[in-house]
Amino acid sequence: MTRIRPLPHIEKTKPYVPGGKLHGTEGRIVMLASNENPFGPSPKAIEAMQEVARQVHVYPDPDYGALRSAIAAAKGIADVSRVAVSAGSDEIIHLLTQAYAGPGDEVLFTEHAFSMYQVSALGHGATPVTVPETDFTAGFNALLGGVTERTRILFLANPNNPTGTMLDVEELARLQDALPPHVLFVIDGAYAEYVGEEYEAAIRDLVDRRDNTVMIRTFSKIYGLAALRLGWGYFPAEIVATFQRIRPPFNINAFAVAAGIASIGDTGFIEQSRAHNTKWRAICIERLNAMGLPTPEAHANFVIPDFGSAERAAAANEFLKQNNVLVRAVGGYGMPSRLRISIGSAEDNETVLSLLETFTVSR
Repeated sequence: MTRIRPLPHIEKTKPYVPGGKLHGTEGRIVMLASNENPFGPSPKAIEAMQEVARQVHVYPDPDYGALRSAIAAAKGIADVSRVAVSAGSDEIIHLLTQAYAGPGDEVLFTEHAFSMYQVSALGHGATPVTVPETDFTAGFNALLGGVTERTRILFLANPNNPTGTMLDVEELARLQDALPPHVLFVIDGAYAEYVGEEYEAAIRDLVDRRDNTVMIRTFSKIYGLAALRLGWGYFPAEIVATFQRIRPPFNINAFAVAAGIASIGDTGFIEQSRAHNTKWRAICIERLNAMGLPTPEAHANFVIPDFGSAERAAAANEFLKQNNVLVRAVGGYGMPSRLRISIGSAEDNETVLSLLETFTVSR
């Protein structure tokens, strides 16, 4: 008798590999592998979660009206019905793929794109298709050249993870206009807050320009709510209706709802986080380049220095681990000679930079 087996496309799917944790070490640990906010969550979010603690026996609002209204108000969105929320932006990626791509279809993204696009494509039986980047940056010609009659979704993280590079809004609009009507254009703005409010408004407006475009966002990065798994998206009316039909009921817990409402309204905390990141990102890039570790311009909350070879990058990664510092190896993203280093607190940044200075002198 044939044993139980998953569907063939599920067998081909490899799980997402997260940044990980350091265990079994003594002393202070510096975690710079997962692009988390070094300030933690907004104090207002902590207060909001404490108030909810006594009410967790009650299901949250199934429509998440207060959270969606808070997002719309903060982001200048007139029609709150086109805002949907999710258990992290990863859930939106999965649900959009479930709704619009399956066996025989193609899902398009660039060679160094966020790995969840491939996981979702394979997990729903679609064929992942990658196109090359130039200097670790997506390009109009490469993306458009990758579109076929079978393409159903184009995922573009902008800024991109793990490269930190991005296309300007004019190029996004040019790509949007050039895409055929059967392709859903998903702009993943997980790191948009680190670019600034003007850019956030611009990608919001792209959704209003064409009915083929979705913008997805997360509370995991600048808002410091990674453990709560909270994301949202801004959709054309027809697409949000489809999304809401397959969104799981009560997919967001009450703590995440309360923290999200408090966080998105705390503009002082957001500005503090963005300013710290901008300052220290520039410092890290300058000092890494001075060490002989070429580090490109970045637009998110991490940098990707080049160690010259996969072996040297692995040695640097191990050296940092031995000194209680965890960064992200990105060989799985096709960049084996680089490490991705999150921008942390001032103390954490100084720690990792000092350790890498020691490493580069000795190796």
